[in-house]
Amino acid sequence: MKTRFILLVALFALISTTTVSAQFYNVKKVAITEVVDKSGDVSEGTKEFIRSALTDAITHSEGYKGYASISFVSLEVNFSKTGNISSASLTYVRKQEMSYILVSKVTPLDKKTVLLSANIINTATGEIVESSSVRTYADTDCLRSACNALAYKLVGAI
Repeated sequence: MKTRFILLVALFALISTTTVSAQFYNVKKVAITEVVDKSGDVSEGTKEFIRSALTDAITHSEGYKGYASISFVSLEVNFSKTGNISSASLTYVRKQEMSYILVSKVTPLDKKTVLLSANIINTATGEIVESSSVRTYADTDCLRSACNALAYKLVGAI
């Protein structure tokens, strides 16, 4: 009886450890780029706030981890204006063991509202695997909620 109990406890510990290890190793890493503002009308502080809110939202999504400090953007000459990702950047990010890149854009619609749009790009193929957008007011409370909604739409599908 005592042997069975010890065997069951050992089996439970083994299964629990395997599950935790699998969850740890199956985390999809997402490099989050600087926010693209083609119009040049959005402040740097607002763009940084959006990037931070998207990083938080991705990181708090089960199975994902967001990384905003990846310095591959320096490989792009006019990335913040064009949003284009070169094959060299994809290779660099893939070497950093990132599964995906999130490219986000903010477009002012009028004095009070903006359109947030984003693409999730597979680093192995360069394929856009998910795309979505959200219209929101430009104040920080609304931006945070919009970033959460946008992230949910993006990572819920991949």
